[in-house]
Amino acid sequence: MTLFEFIKSNLSILDVISEYVQIKPAGTYLKGPCPFHSEKEASFTVSPDKQIYYCFGCHAGGDLIAFIAKIENLTQIEAAKLLVEKYNLDVPEEIKNSGFKDFKKSAEEKELWFRVNEAISNWSHENLLKTDAALNYLKERDIDLKTAKHFNIGYFPGGTRFVNSFLKIMAQQKSIMLKDLFQVGFLQQGNNIVYSPFEERILFPIKDQLGRCVGFGGRIFRPSDERAKYYNSRDSDWFSKGKLLFGLDLAKKEMQKRGSAYLVEGYTDCVAMVQHGYKNVVATLGTACAVDHLKKLSRYISELFILYDGDDAGQKAILRLTQLCWEVSLDLKVIKLPDSEDPASFLKKNGKMDVFADKAQDIFSFFVESMGNDFSNKSLSEKLKLSEKIVEIISKVNNYFKRDLLLQQAGYVTNLPFDSLKSLMKSYLAKKKSGFQSEYNSHKVTKNSERESDKDGEKDLFAAFDGVSALEEKIFSAIINSIGKSDYFWVNDDLVPYFSVKIQKLLNKLDSFIKNCGSNNCFSEFLDSLDECDKKWILHVSLKFEQNVSKNYFEQLILSYRRLYWKQILQNIKIDISKAKQNKDGEKLKTLFERYSKIKKDIQARGLI
Repeated sequence: MTLFEFIKSNLSILDVISEYVQIKPAGTYLKGPCPFHSEKEASFTVSPDKQIYYCFGCHAGGDLIAFIAKIENLTQIEAAKLLVEKYNLDVPEEIKNSGFKDFKKSAEEKELWFRVNEAISNWSHENLLKTDAALNYLKERDIDLKTAKHFNIGYFPGGTRFVNSFLKIMAQQKSIMLKDLFQVGFLQQGNNIVYSPFEERILFPIKDQLGRCVGFGGRIFRPSDERAKYYNSRDSDWFSKGKLLFGLDLAKKEMQKRGSAYLVEGYTDCVAMVQHGYKNVVATLGTACAVDHLKKLSRYISELFILYDGDDAGQKAILRLTQLCWEVSLDLKVIKLPDSEDPASFLKKNGKMDVFADKAQDIFSFFVESMGNDFSNKSLSEKLKLSEKIVEIISKVNNYFKRDLLLQQAGYVTNLPFDSLKSLMKSYLAKKKSGFQSEYNSHKVTKNSERESDKDGEKDLFAAFDGVSALEEKIFSAIINSIGKSDYFWVNDDLVPYFSVKIQKLLNKLDSFIKNCGSNNCFSEFLDSLDECDKKWILHVSLKFEQNVSKNYFEQLILSYRRLYWKQILQNIKIDISKAKQNKDGEKLKTLFERYSKIKKDIQARGLI
């Protein structure tokens, strides 16, 4: 057994994918919005029985390892390792040692990283609870002890004495050495001393979506401290500010339940929101919200409320999101707080923000109003530049009706005629198309790579199957979906030669594979034996039609196909009979007469002749 086979036999694709995609039952399958391309329809399909997924929009498909590899941008072996670590699979030694010699080492390194950070987090939290100055700061920020414990907020004291005490406890109680603390970046070597860049800071443990502590965000709190307000753990293989979201591990269940989330700018805003009853809240780590953040959120929700500070910086950060939101399947809405207020300060004064949430504005509408503000007082060149910017953003909206509504809204705000903005958009789109065509020609971009999700792209992808009829697809789908079941379907040998050449090859390959397959995962192993084109087509047809069809239904399909070729079948048998007579092959002649008689009776019984 290979590592891949071990993982697939010990994990359910449903459990793996539901961590990333909101999928709901649809007959024998589960469906949801595809995480790999922007869409409103649920074209992403999962078959728990077959342990496969396939998107009828962008044609992404495969098993659970292929899914993790694609969504996490990993190689197949990296995806396999991630699944082993994530689900704590006990991989047999013989698998680890057969071509995966570095497997154990890398897993141990990652586990050590999590263990060291978790130990730091717990030690710092204990220090917070016995340090009045730190507790008073939290009280000033209206953060109570229950919330501090919920997030495991900590405090790391300054000075050599505390560092030495910390090192002693880590070594004696946790078997964590100085080199381990250097490795995660929590301690550093100075001039003849060891110190921590997190000393005298309130610590906010940063965890991944699985709840494993990967680093920290530290905030100064003493009035005399003139250092940078925030300090984050350095980026590493397991800590990336551009991908992590504070509070996601605690919020994801509530997010999935509600189908929505709040996105705030900082740790304290997130903590304050949770304390006031808003449990579906996450925060970026002192960085601008990136596409990776939005893609990660889209795995859990369909609607995101942006709740940034009311100052200019916060509003500009929201405007930047309009450049990104069209790349993900998320409805972004903006909650506008009063000027100079942030979520934490607003909640401290008012307790709730439901009124503002109810008035949340579509991000494109927010963009149009913000960009068009004070438009009449701009210079001519500024007006032209702003108009082009507004049109550029609105052009990214896929819904044509919504485009026109936004153009009308832009016209109202800027006092420009709708027809003028419409004309400007047409010019922009024509220019963009011209530039695209030029790039297309100069780089000889393939038609499929540019139109992957449309019908032409689908034809290009399955060009090798152009001669395959819809009836053949249904028959092959029924056969492939019956693998491993007591009622396994098959096509009579006399009918196989009348299928498309491509289907004949697949049927012969499948027949040989099934006869030699000694495991319960024949479907999965058969897929793995195919080239990428054949694999994608089989994924496509296996989920295109109903998965559990009756034997009677399959026989009706075969009858329909036989009806098309019965004359040709009988004529060819007659030719074979004539040859057998000439060769005086009595055994073959007997077999051919029996087959001819059986087929003719079958055809007569069904009223074909």
